[in-house]
Amino acid sequence: MASILNPRSARQQAHGIVRAPIQPTEQPAPVQPPVSAAQPDIVRPTDDHAYRILKGIPDDVMSMDSKADAWQHYYDARDSKDLVNRLMNFDAPLNVKHDLYEAKKNFSDPVPTPMDRATDAVHRISALDPRVLEIAESHPNILKSLMASLQGEN
Repeated sequence: MASILNPRSARQQAHGIVRAPIQPTEQPAPVQPPVSAAQPDIVRPTDDHAYRILKGIPDDVMSMDSKADAWQHYYDARDSKDLVNRLMNFDAPLNVKHDLYEAKKNFSDPVPTPMDRATDAVHRISALDPRVLEIAESHPNILKSLMASLQGEN
């Protein structure tokens, strides 16, 4: 059987570019990755955290209506403090309440900005006893040391 020539292969051969003919070969069996033990689920901030927590609870521990109410409380709450108030009188296992609270705190609570922290510090200073505030202002090195220790906490 004559080989089929095309203009491209003729140009390639003229420039010394020779390709080996493709021989049909048996494809090796694809290598399967090893199956590892249970992989932890990746938790993303955009996930439905209440559903993720409530879906694994058996119906004999918490009814579907209770799960629906817990889900509704989770999404009606503005932040984790509001969720604590909503779940205080709610009939659910303690670990479920804790998991919902942690999810709300980690993924829905607003992150305070440096300005929020500074404003909070000014409000706390203004609430101090005037005599204590006067002593702190008269000893700037102590005040400087306290501020340095506060910066180390963040």
